Amino acid sequence: MTDRLLKFPQWIGFLIILTILSFGTTLTAFSPLYANGLINIVIPICILFALRSDFFEKLKLSTLVIGRVLVVLTFVGYFPSEWLVPIIVWLLRVNILEATLTDFKNKNYYNVFSGLALVATSFVISGAWLGSYYITVNEAMIYWVIAYTFWNWNFVIYEFKQPIGFYHLAVLTTPLLIVCLTLNPGLWLIMRANSLTFAGIIQISGKAYIESYLASPAMLTFITTVKKSPVQISIMVINAILCLLALLLS
Repeated sequence: MTDRLLKFPQWIGFLIILTILSFGTTLTAFSPLYANGLINIVIPICILFALRSDFFEKLKLSTLVIGRVLVVLTFVGYFPSEWLVPIIVWLLRVNILEATLTDFKNKNYYNVFSGLALVATSFVISGAWLGSYYITVNEAMIYWVIAYTFWNWNFVIYEFKQPIGFYHLAVLTTPLLIVCLTLNPGLWLIMRANSLTFAGIIQISGKAYIESYLASPAMLTFITTVKKSPVQISIMVINAILCLLALLLS
């Protein structure tokens, strides 16, 4: 399976996307006013008004932009810093619930349970504003993060075509990669929000290119296997255990 997945040119595109996302995510996280303001606020607003996209993409990008606006307001002193992370977490809960409702409509009931488990245990996320960016301070959250990553990709492969599922492997890997390179798990929350915002810009404006360039029979076979009931049940159980661990170790 590994040999078949590491197939060119799709994985060249995957690595290029991963590099672009990692750079853009890091830049916007540590430049809250200029890079974040332009890339995560101005450009998405223009895209939402100018380009066509499906309802979920617009809803997701809109809620993410709200969080990025709050970062700017906090940085310039017009929003209480102690409110920022709690509101960001509530926006994350809203995003999970939106996706969980969509999973329910798509009859992906195992992932519905995972989404509800994530929301129920999301209060393990606590954080602080450090003057130009925010971090989380609960190390046990890493278990929740892993569960979220499994759940989120599982949602994507049911909601979108195979190439978008391939694309979101890079999107979900980006914050984890940055956390590993910096040895700072506290950065995951801001990197996840920024990577998803940046990825939303690329997805809406370049979906046709992504669907064409990242089309992969091997990845389609892998996704088809993941969608089988035994695998879905296993993912649901693993996610439940991870959420419980995050809760118990907090």
